[in-house]
Amino acid sequence: MSRVCLSGAGPWSNVAPVCRLLSSCLCVCLFWSGSGIFATPVQAADALKLEIGTLEGDGWDLSGLRVQLDLGAPVPAVALHIETLRVAGQAQLESLRLQCAAFQLRGLGGTCPRAQVEFMHPVLGVQRITTAFTYRHPGRLELDLQDWPLAGGQVQGQLRLDGDHWQVDARAQGLDLPALAALSGIIGQPWPLQPAAGNARLALKARGRGAAPQSLELELDVAGVDFASEDGLQAGEGLGADLSLALVREDGGYGMSLDARWSAGGLYLHPVFVEAEQPVSMAFRGHYQADADTLLVQALRLSQPQVFDLSMTGRWSPGQGLQGLDGLVDVQQLSLDPAYGIYAQPFLPGTALDDIDAQGSLSGRARVEAGLPRQVALQMLGVGIQDRRGRFALQGVDGALHWQAQGEAPSSRVSIGGGHVYGIALGAARIQPQISRDGFRLPSPVHLPVLDGALEIRGLEVAGLGTGEARWAFDGGLAPISMEQLTGALGWPQLSGTLAGIIPNVRYEQGLLTVGGRLLVRAFDGNITLGDLRLRDPLGVAPELSAQIQVRGLDLAELTRTFDVGQITGRLEGDVRDLVLVRWSPVQFDAEFRTPPGDRSPRRISQRAVDNLTRVGGGMGGVLSGGFLRFFEDFSYRQLGLSCRLVGEICFMDGVAPAEQGYYIVQGSGLPQINVIGFTREVAWRDLVTRLATVVFEGGGAVVR
Repeated sequence: MSRVCLSGAGPWSNVAPVCRLLSSCLCVCLFWSGSGIFATPVQAADALKLEIGTLEGDGWDLSGLRVQLDLGAPVPAVALHIETLRVAGQAQLESLRLQCAAFQLRGLGGTCPRAQVEFMHPVLGVQRITTAFTYRHPGRLELDLQDWPLAGGQVQGQLRLDGDHWQVDARAQGLDLPALAALSGIIGQPWPLQPAAGNARLALKARGRGAAPQSLELELDVAGVDFASEDGLQAGEGLGADLSLALVREDGGYGMSLDARWSAGGLYLHPVFVEAEQPVSMAFRGHYQADADTLLVQALRLSQPQVFDLSMTGRWSPGQGLQGLDGLVDVQQLSLDPAYGIYAQPFLPGTALDDIDAQGSLSGRARVEAGLPRQVALQMLGVGIQDRRGRFALQGVDGALHWQAQGEAPSSRVSIGGGHVYGIALGAARIQPQISRDGFRLPSPVHLPVLDGALEIRGLEVAGLGTGEARWAFDGGLAPISMEQLTGALGWPQLSGTLAGIIPNVRYEQGLLTVGGRLLVRAFDGNITLGDLRLRDPLGVAPELSAQIQVRGLDLAELTRTFDVGQITGRLEGDVRDLVLVRWSPVQFDAEFRTPPGDRSPRRISQRAVDNLTRVGGGMGGVLSGGFLRFFEDFSYRQLGLSCRLVGEICFMDGVAPAEQGYYIVQGSGLPQINVIGFTREVAWRDLVTRLATVVFEGGGAVVR
């Protein structure tokens, strides 16, 4: 048994091993036919046979090779048989047969207009291919693949070898992608995602010399593609796309052009879902320098109609990943409404921006070094955001923003047309932020109109943006705001007076907003002071507010006229300690309201007010409607007051003094004397709220003692 080795990087080292083998065997057989040298004894003068036990080359080996050239027939015939052929140590073909019934000899070469190739694959089973070939000595081979059923489709192609020059032209249509993926896995090139459906069409033209291609043109169309990853984080349905790739060898590398367009179906790449109703297209022109592993990006454009249009120039070293990317990215247009819904909102659940309507557009340029942005210039035009839950809004935002990773960026400018926070109207403002690496500061004070007043912001500094640990601080002041407008905006009962105050040392860090000073509300001819203000997660799903409140010198006549609960004169003071609101509803406080000690103002209370206070305390109403007391419109009182300590869902109630049974809410004086007594010490908070609502909107009754 003989053994032949073919080694070295010959002119066909990149060509299919079967083609290289065929030309080699024909060359040897035809040479021996002219020289009278035979590997085995000649059985007849008109037949030549060649038998080789094993044959090896770069990336392939075979065993049991037999070649027979039949010269006795009217038309010479060629038959080739290989017991086993292995390519790259993996793909194994068995019982490979080539038969040409009409071989036309031309010197040390010949032509076969139609040959049948058959082989057995362990997984694919028996494969049959129709082909034609021509061999001209030395080293010229033309192979035409006329019909190869592959992956449910048809493949045709031509291979031309001429010394160290070669060219390939191939066409395939109707390829079933699941079957093609299975074939790719069999030959050791598994696909990262296995399609469940889809078909493809391709056309390939390649030219080369030696081991390197000189040019390549590829066109690929896919349609009806369905796939899903095992973890469910990637999926596609009904995808359709086309791709065109061209390579030309030049200047020690390759000039490249790539055009691709996704035109049908839906694609999910967690957490983003995009549909081809707005198709995405890409156009690339560049040059790849193989020895430096560098891709020069001469022009790259990505676009999605009515969503974005961007381009890039630069260079990329693929072996370094993103760190090997340097370049300029130009955003010609980014429409915020569709771009937010498709690409931003899926990343924002649970944040203040997870449910908004956006409008306007952005454009700009970014410089990237080592895969990271180093400088950004951004233009905003007609930008607006509207929270769908009504928490905040901004309209008419225009400006230019400048940012850079190192050093100080040029000053930015922003103009705001208006907006609101929880229904509180904000007016127009202009700011000139100085943007730093992860935040910004306002060198000049900002005057922000709020209803009929204004918020003055001084020394604002913001840091930690983009890190998930945003923090900011400023000092400010609140110019008087009408309580009538403020309560109307918040949907509260209308109050008179003003809200004003000095707001020093306002800080936000780790989701917590704190105010170092106090806010003063002037209402009902008295003062309401809010201190120790702390607001956690202010724009989140469940904001939490805590505060200490002092009430001093309120005029009860103004207060009771505002809420229409019955006339009371005199003054009122009180404290709300350790107040905690979650989602703007109280969950904890210790509140007490009372007649101020030493109050010398007239103190009178009407029948209706007595009834309503009795109802708040849990008593029965309507007693004053009978007996001689019904002839009195109002009564004198010595003191009044009520307290509630909320713990969990229970309010522990008390009055201004203990009574034999219960507690005094109103202690009368003079004649006739009335006392309003509360009997319930523990009240469910919801029940108390219901009582208060009844008092405000319907009135109530009284218990008289």
